[in-house]
Amino acid sequence: LSGDGNELEKLLRSLGLQIAPKARPLLLAYLITQQPKARARTTARTGWHESESGRAFVLPDRAIGCGDELWLFEDGAAVADYRAAGTLEEWRQEVAALCVDNSRLTFAVSIAFAAPLLDLVGGESGGIHFSGESGDGKTTALRVAASVCGGPDYVKQWRASDNSMEYVALQHCDAPLMLDELAQVNAKVLGDMIYMLGNASGKSRARANGGLRETARFRILFLSTGEVGMASHVASVGMSATAGMEGRMAEIPARVCDDPPGIYEVLHDEASPKALSQRLVHAAKKYHGTAFPAFLERLVKVDLDEIRATMLKARKLFAERHLTAEAGNQVLRVADRCALIGAAGELATKWGITGWAAGAAMKQAGACFAAWLSHRGGEGNQEEKAMLQQVRGFLEMHGEARFSDWRRSVAKDTHANRVMNRAGWRRLLDRVGSDLDSAHPGDSAQC
Repeated sequence: LSGDGNELEKLLRSLGLQIAPKARPLLLAYLITQQPKARARTTARTGWHESESGRAFVLPDRAIGCGDELWLFEDGAAVADYRAAGTLEEWRQEVAALCVDNSRLTFAVSIAFAAPLLDLVGGESGGIHFSGESGDGKTTALRVAASVCGGPDYVKQWRASDNSMEYVALQHCDAPLMLDELAQVNAKVLGDMIYMLGNASGKSRARANGGLRETARFRILFLSTGEVGMASHVASVGMSATAGMEGRMAEIPARVCDDPPGIYEVLHDEASPKALSQRLVHAAKKYHGTAFPAFLERLVKVDLDEIRATMLKARKLFAERHLTAEAGNQVLRVADRCALIGAAGELATKWGITGWAAGAAMKQAGACFAAWLSHRGGEGNQEEKAMLQQVRGFLEMHGEARFSDWRRSVAKDTHANRVMNRAGWRRLLDRVGSDLDSAHPGDSAQC
């Protein structure tokens, strides 16, 4: 409001104000002198917000559960992501019904319902990555999941800088974030992006006049797809995936069948996986954006303690069913995420949103978790696994060249191999651990 008002006029014109060129001083004087009693709260972040009037879930075009208080979202461009088309019943019949008995589709849709539960149950931000060959149906699963909240524009691309990804995360706080084509992101910054999304916090930045700006904070549950996995993508630039990265973005093989190949266990009367994918993509484009608001309308009315108790019970039962006492903390983290996703799908089913049978969402969450665990290679922590693999690889590579035979001394046996840069000795044992020092060298084939 200071100065000649040029910037103010530009802003208001961009928002649709029609004003004569000479009327700017009058508009400026009017805005300065007015003291309206009504107030609205503004935010650049979707999701749950607390105020004196209670708890509200803010979307770009509305706020749910806010009572009489008015909330305004600062970025009008984000409204397009959450547009609705068709009715909830049409979405349930034409989209959700085709997810039945298909584990990846059911799990993907359940992720959308789990996102607003993160804050309520104190869950960690993180994501799921579907990896597989081109044409398996990964992007179809992403679009089906996105149809819970909006149309085709709801799906975002991995091809972005870490700064822009921070901005996208603010627009999808407490809502599912759908990211396609992992291979397009710069492999050197992929790890930073995953840590940012998993840690639910953006960069710390300095102000021009000193001090720190307010750090962007959000809660994110994201679903990613790509022909490559995270570990192989970062390895392409000579880097290694850390256990923290793998815990924050759990990689699940998208393909569940080889004949016909794809993500579908059941084709629902379609002739081929391709035909089912085309049907799903068409349906998701025609019917979308109604299930998420319906879920939130029910969520703001229920008792939070009841929801928390339900989610905690689901986590406990999920761990008892799918894990042993040997499971490491990294596995427990992903198990908690999958349990939350399955429980969210059950909650949406209970409220009549999905039309699925009771227990279906949790069953498919268990199937996806089992696929992740099998792909990962067990329940142990990745650091321990990596150390064992490193030692095993060293022994396999240098077993003959850098380890002397325990039974043959160069001083006594002139035919013994001379070992340079010795790393140790080789001692032959049979299968039950008995020493074969006295055995003939030819017996080593038995070990």
